[in-house]
Amino acid sequence: MMKFFIKLNTICALYAIALFIAIELIINVSHISTLTGWEWDNVYLVIAAINVIGLLLWTILFIYLTKKWTIGRKYSYLSLVLWAPYFILFFSFFPVVFPINAGITLFPRFNLLIYGSVILYPVYILFINQYASPLITNYEE
Repeated sequence: MMKFFIKLNTICALYAIALFIAIELIINVSHISTLTGWEWDNVYLVIAAINVIGLLLWTILFIYLTKKWTIGRKYSYLSLVLWAPYFILFFSFFPVVFPINAGITLFPRFNLLIYGSVILYPVYILFINQYASPLITNYEE
């Protein structure tokens, strides 16, 4: 049981890290632009490419881990909720370690993108769990 608990929490923490990295890249466009000297449009394109490639790679990793660790279908639904505390923890801890300048505000489209991502993320996790979890049928013939 303890082994299952560790596996489930590891996957949930990885779910949270994946979304956290994508959102932090979006939030820190101005910092990345300042550090690299690139125009904002170029930074947008690079971040979009990183997020799309990251989504594909994280999805492959999540499916692989869920299949390898054979987390059962009924327990996989716990990950729909358990990723959120890890995400909140990462999102609260990061500004303490890497403070952001107080004068920077986000454009409304960034807020919409971030809120939409957080709201739709459990649907993404559900699809991964549905795909990776084996169907169990108990039909007697």
